[in-house]
Amino acid sequence: MSRRGRENEESPEVPPKRHRYNLRSRARKALGEQEEGRINTLSDEDLRSRSTILKPTEKTSGALKVTSVDYQTKLNRKNHHTHEFEKAGNIVRRGQVFVIRVTFDREVKSEHDVIILQFTYGARPQESKGTVIRIPLNLKPSTTSSDATGTWFAEVQSITEKVMECGISSASDSSIGRYQFYVETNLKDNKESLNRFEEKEPYIILFNAWAKEDTVYMEKDEEREEYVLNETGRIWTSRRVYGRPWNFGQFDDPVLDVALQLLSDGGLSDVACTSPISVIRCISSLCNSCDSDGVLEGRWTSEYPEDCTVPWKWTGSVPIIREYHTNGNKPVRYGQCWVFSGLTTTICRCLGIPTRSVTNFDSAHDTDSSMTIDSHWDEDGEPIEDMNDSVWNFHVWNESWLRRLDLPKGYDGWQAHDATPQEASEGVMRCGPAPVKAIKEGHVYLCYDVPFIFAEVNGDCVQWVVKKDGTMEVSHIDHSAVGSFISTKQVGSLKRQDVTKFYKYPERSKEERRVARFVNRYSTRRKQNIYNLDTPKELDFTITSPEETMIGDDLEIKVAVKNMTKQSRTVSLTLTLINAYYTGVSGTRVKIQTFKESIGVKDEKVVKMQVKGKEYQPRMNPEGRFQLFISGKNLETGRLQSKQITFVLKKPELAIQVPKTIAVYEETEATIVFRNTTQLVLTQAEIAVEASGLLTPKTIAIRNPIKPGDEVKETVILHPRRRYWWGRGREIIATFTSKEIVDIEASVDGIKVLKSTSVEDSDDD
Repeated sequence: MSRRGRENEESPEVPPKRHRYNLRSRARKALGEQEEGRINTLSDEDLRSRSTILKPTEKTSGALKVTSVDYQTKLNRKNHHTHEFEKAGNIVRRGQVFVIRVTFDREVKSEHDVIILQFTYGARPQESKGTVIRIPLNLKPSTTSSDATGTWFAEVQSITEKVMECGISSASDSSIGRYQFYVETNLKDNKESLNRFEEKEPYIILFNAWAKEDTVYMEKDEEREEYVLNETGRIWTSRRVYGRPWNFGQFDDPVLDVALQLLSDGGLSDVACTSPISVIRCISSLCNSCDSDGVLEGRWTSEYPEDCTVPWKWTGSVPIIREYHTNGNKPVRYGQCWVFSGLTTTICRCLGIPTRSVTNFDSAHDTDSSMTIDSHWDEDGEPIEDMNDSVWNFHVWNESWLRRLDLPKGYDGWQAHDATPQEASEGVMRCGPAPVKAIKEGHVYLCYDVPFIFAEVNGDCVQWVVKKDGTMEVSHIDHSAVGSFISTKQVGSLKRQDVTKFYKYPERSKEERRVARFVNRYSTRRKQNIYNLDTPKELDFTITSPEETMIGDDLEIKVAVKNMTKQSRTVSLTLTLINAYYTGVSGTRVKIQTFKESIGVKDEKVVKMQVKGKEYQPRMNPEGRFQLFISGKNLETGRLQSKQITFVLKKPELAIQVPKTIAVYEETEATIVFRNTTQLVLTQAEIAVEASGLLTPKTIAIRNPIKPGDEVKETVILHPRRRYWWGRGREIIATFTSKEIVDIEASVDGIKVLKSTSVEDSDDD
């Protein structure tokens, strides 16, 4: 998907959906009537029905019979950091002990009784495939038993007459997902007296960032709390200290059910579900809807249908997941990159993979694996937008923390991956995980999709002049136009952390140029030898953009042009202002202005473009985003130099008024306030608001137009459903959108949910 949102663009015919993995059902369909004799045709249901080991039995014999099982759910969930899940039941993390207490119909006698704990996984459980786990217990207290592989363990902690308490630990590389649990009993001297108890509700086993043996292990507790447990965060869509608030809500219903269903829909094998790499690639593909019915559909056009949610209205992932779940797993409309990233963070954290959203500013989109970015200008210095590779004003992807057992040593740690549909990876619209270390070093031969992400953060921008006869020549190579201000949220803070240094060496440094030349050996256009061309920089442009100008007001753009040569120059300057999308795709032109300036040696001239509000308002998209293209042509030599920037105009503010301390189960009011400080009349306005554990996501429509100076106040009722166990407290997030302006958000964090004095809090221990 190499282009985003042209004005009045016609939607192309939707191509057939591609499938991500070879599912058994699809393989059979492809074989048609000829499958017999080629593959095993026994259905999952028939296999399970034939497997004696999966059948509960109860005989009138002397063997123990299970009368009840206390799964110690509350204790186990607290110890496994899964107590925040709204979903009920047994949810634990792999490689860590959980406790059960089993009551039998008679006293347990270690000299006569046999007890085997059994777990089964997947649609076709078989012991030979490692998906039936059987642990024969040594009934002597404090003695450890294991399964046949020596990776699952159990220890009888105590036996008191009829009651046995036992600690169980799954393998640190167990498949994540649902497991059925059985207790099998027998007599040592009578193997025919077997009883088998089956628990109807499954165990759910997740990745474990607290277990050293798990490949997603993180050493620091504060990082585990941030990247696994934190339900809210920030996503940077502008170069501010504080990012856009986002409610990940990974513990809300039905997030866990949907996450596990995605792994099933993605066709991951039982073995693949042991690996965070396979799981991430599956999630990356299924968070978008390009190849089959994934969660979210992307759209980057200027117009949207009425029966959809435009991307900038979303305040978090939970309403997207709920809509997908409620509507029969049909893709939700619509998202853009920060929405895809927020959704991916939610799914990964829900499954236990430490994950964060990361924003790259001036993010290139390499469409031909050249790992360079091309811009084109005519001989008069005007941009030819339709020929350009796009450089997104910003692009948001994800990083997950894990060990790369599939690669040589040195590539553990943060891995970049991206669910926003851009280019196919192995025939499927997904990207990563790519080691951030490999991206920095230019090791573009490693898995997965390192070349594409390298170009996003460190590709060189090649400026081409298109002559009147159609031929082209390189006028300049900009080594620092791509990849800057790479941002994520600080641990334990709402402020920005700059992670640029982990993706690339300092611009123009010896190391950075070394990496660029190395990567060029793998480029599809390496034969052009662009790094051997003589492209000296003759002009330097410094732009003062009007980002503090309120949207709708008159604006002024200043450009300082410096002569970098040792001779005086007469220069023709062209400034082109264009309505733009954040993806770097240009919309309609607003204004073109030319200047002729004589500039002395090492001298500088300043030119100004004045633009009235009435000039740009009819062409402005509701983001208030514009591109400025600047070109300078040496009238003596005809040599051209150019630069482009993007800016967003200032918007009104949104505020939330809410108490900092509230009580669980007691209703509390929150007020959202918007004041129109523009000269525009705002129509079709809406306020979206949500807060995990406090408020179900809701949208409030503002019926009347909001005139300049008008103030709107809306009140919502918070219903605290549970106390908050993690550091910063709860957070309420709201966004304001209208037909004329979008992307106005506000949040209040640090809301403490305390025990009610009037209602007993069941979670208070």
